[in-house]
Amino acid sequence: MPRARLTARDESSSALSMQGFVAGEENRLLVAVLQAWCAVLEHDSARTRRETWSRLTSPLVLVGSTGCGKTHLAAGLADLAGDEQACFAVANDLRRDFADAIEANQARAWHDRLVAVPLLIIDDLDHLPIRGSFQQELLHLLQDREALGQKLIVTSSRPIAHLDQWLPDLANWFASGLTIEISPLGTQTRRELFEQLAATNLWQLTDSALDLLVEQTPPEPRELFRLAADMLRQFGPGARFEADTLAHFLNKRKESHAPSLRDIVRLVARYHEIPLKQLTSASRRAAVVSARATAIYLARTLTSSSYEQIGQILGGRDHTTIMHNFRKVEKSLPNEAALRAAIDDLTRLLRK
Repeated sequence: MPRARLTARDESSSALSMQGFVAGEENRLLVAVLQAWCAVLEHDSARTRRETWSRLTSPLVLVGSTGCGKTHLAAGLADLAGDEQACFAVANDLRRDFADAIEANQARAWHDRLVAVPLLIIDDLDHLPIRGSFQQELLHLLQDREALGQKLIVTSSRPIAHLDQWLPDLANWFASGLTIEISPLGTQTRRELFEQLAATNLWQLTDSALDLLVEQTPPEPRELFRLAADMLRQFGPGARFEADTLAHFLNKRKESHAPSLRDIVRLVARYHEIPLKQLTSASRRAAVVSARATAIYLARTLTSSSYEQIGQILGGRDHTTIMHNFRKVEKSLPNEAALRAAIDDLTRLLRK
């Protein structure tokens, strides 16, 4: 990975980049924290680095849905620190390494090696299986590192406090650090990015075409750039986009990747452990209402189905009810990490 650096894309833009990571006004706290880390890690002098090391908050927990860029950021910081100063590990790989070390009677050596690394970065911490023995070992490892002033960065799709069946002492240890939830890209940030992409690819976007892109593009940076890449493959550089041409392309693209409405409803029911009949019934139980709203949001964002069609598959509900539920979920997403994580999990499963 190339040397990571935070830079403003231009003086009039609120979108910031870290070698491909994109943040807008909605992620200003994240940008400020990353700039502080970069300022320390970029010091060539080990002595100077030690003097400023204590200023960095640890543990730093980066929370966000798949595609938001959290792994890219963590790996960039590891690259900036260098192999001698940092160890980047996926959580499940770390657990497997520990199991191998136990089998080889090298558990203490495994522990000591990780304690000695100044910066440990653990990716996808929420994917760890629920096993008390490894959680206990992880807690001992982190406590020993903390005693030496070593630093830790972890990524997770959900806040640590929301992870089920974690040891209370381990969850409390992470609560002592700084958790930053990476917000989805806001409307203004998406607009600026498409304007920059249009300039790069010499595209001519009418105002209505730009509005359509901003409205229909998912808020995850990875999905936005995938859409731009598909547009470039389909139309090439220098293309002119009218709203109707772009709408046709977006609908065709969505249909080619779209799961069926029945698949969405069935998966949501299984995911939330709710009988399918309840999801399509008149039940107003809180868990059912929440799952039903999730199904509506997924159906609207992953398919080209109308509100009326979605209402029919969910027990013949009126299209205004479907529209209300969709907008309610859309409004809640930026502030509810657990909801974002569930939708992210379901989207990933539906796209397999």
